[in-house]
Amino acid sequence: MPSTKTVETSETIKAERDRLLEIVTALGVVSSSAGTKQELMDDTVQQVMELTRADGAVVELVDGDELEYQAAAGSVAPYVGLRLKANTSLSGRCVADSCVIYCQDTTRDLRVDAAACKKVGARSMLVVPLQRGADTVGVLKSVSGSPDAFDRIDEYALSLFAQFIGGVIARQAETDRSTQLAADMERRALSDELTQLPNRAAWQDALNQAIARARRARAPLAVMYLDLNGFKAVNDRLGHAAGDEVLKAFAAQLRHAMRRSDFVARLGGDEFAVMVEGLDNVERDIAIVVNKVLDAARIGIRWEEELLVCVPSVGVAFQTGPQYDAISLMRQADEAMYRTKNGLAPFTLIGCQ
Repeated sequence: MPSTKTVETSETIKAERDRLLEIVTALGVVSSSAGTKQELMDDTVQQVMELTRADGAVVELVDGDELEYQAAAGSVAPYVGLRLKANTSLSGRCVADSCVIYCQDTTRDLRVDAAACKKVGARSMLVVPLQRGADTVGVLKSVSGSPDAFDRIDEYALSLFAQFIGGVIARQAETDRSTQLAADMERRALSDELTQLPNRAAWQDALNQAIARARRARAPLAVMYLDLNGFKAVNDRLGHAAGDEVLKAFAAQLRHAMRRSDFVARLGGDEFAVMVEGLDNVERDIAIVVNKVLDAARIGIRWEEELLVCVPSVGVAFQTGPQYDAISLMRQADEAMYRTKNGLAPFTLIGCQ
């Protein structure tokens, strides 16, 4: 008959084996995560908290001479964004020494930030470094409201997760940066660098989409084509720096005069375009819109003690039948603008079949 000690040892080994299997399974769950860096960290702290039977878990990343709570679960979840001084915290010591640190009782350990521990309810802590190559970039930490809450299996679990996610977080961060760079490049490709308005390419895409919406809804769609009068004279007399300021000022004035739902773009040079949807009566309502634009442009801009005012000629085209397309609308709006420039009316309106 086996002794009581033998039975206890066997049960302990079985319990540890089961916990190790849980660790491997949990690591597989996190490793299969296809989310962002933040989602990966969120998954990790949740798994670590459960595996180490902790009240909470947190990922802290180095930011200058501080560490910031980037992801947190359980009792420390409300403290995402909390910052700790590296030179007065256990996390900072873990980063500096690049080694695992176990604090059995925060009320008796001079290495900890006592105020922070009290705030988050941490009585004991297990802290392991997160490394990217030879660099320690942060820590992975389990916390408990009870003293001496962790054992060697908890240390193993935390260390294994830290080794895994340190590299994955670094790679995911690079992926996130690449994604953001691609988004920025796409935005710049569709944005006018000087005025920050959408450019001609963005305008064309938006116009095609608006035409499709208007056809489905059988609703009116108006296109305004604007050309700044006197702009060439400003460039010739005062230089391109003054001209650029005129364009930027007019872009801001134009954007401010329009509704948030209206699409405003710079097509190039001193040519701008506006797309207006949702008008009840185009011939009546567009006059109100154009007059708001003209009033805004008359404000002008100060340049070296001189007031520069370039009021646009405005041409408007709107559809009156089902056969219109983007080319037809723009051609008619352009023609209307030139009629305005050669006439006395504040704007010209043309219907496009």
